[in-house]
Amino acid sequence: MKAAIIYFSGTGNTEYVCKLFKKYFEENGVSCVLIDVSKKKQLNDDYDFYIFGAPIHSELFPKNYVDWVKQNIKQGDKKCIIFSTQASDKAAGPFEIFNILKEKGYKVLIQDFISMPNNYYVVAFKKPTEEDIKKAKQEADKKVKLLVKKFLDDEINIVKVSKFRFKLAKIVYKMFYEYSKGWAKRNLSVDMKLCVKCLKCVKNCPTKNIKFSNDKFEFQNKCISCQKCLHACPTNAYIYKGKRIDQYKI
Repeated sequence: MKAAIIYFSGTGNTEYVCKLFKKYFEENGVSCVLIDVSKKKQLNDDYDFYIFGAPIHSELFPKNYVDWVKQNIKQGDKKCIIFSTQASDKAAGPFEIFNILKEKGYKVLIQDFISMPNNYYVVAFKKPTEEDIKKAKQEADKKVKLLVKKFLDDEINIVKVSKFRFKLAKIVYKMFYEYSKGWAKRNLSVDMKLCVKCLKCVKNCPTKNIKFSNDKFEFQNKCISCQKCLHACPTNAYIYKGKRIDQYKI
């Protein structure tokens, strides 16, 4: 069997969990391919099943991820897994993908939530300690291993959220999405004394929000607040509101 793990990851939590799924499926003889939607524009239809995963941004999956799934997943009847990563125990994001896949004819066997360290501490909340990160990774490992077993045993494991929560989440996310568009432009700058001009941030921005010309960076109005640029900079050259931040590493 061959599976596609279709994901988006900002600061690395979701990618980490995707690699756990890959590890445990491959230990059971299932070949897995990691597909980052911010890098791959199309999907070949030669997989036996799909795994969908993304981080939670204000209760829902990021719009760029949802749009990719809508546009690239054709009608079919394959089995699927949906998971989200978030600091809390659950969120409404997977429910949206569940509905999209159901309408396209897919059978979702697993829908669950993987709690991971809070990586939004630059804006709000408390930065997780090394012990917090270690514990979250251990719990994620155990949970993914169990979910893989359930899927291979054809066991249904659907953890639900209420329709009311989903409807409310849609309203909240719409406001968050509009707020996020100018987030980088309002808050970020780059210390050119530290910048090595690798342009990793420009290449990896999921919405192509960052431009580099005339020896300076410019931010557009397409940011989704994923913070990939901020935390993945190899020299920590990004500045948030005039201060250098302590980068998140999973």
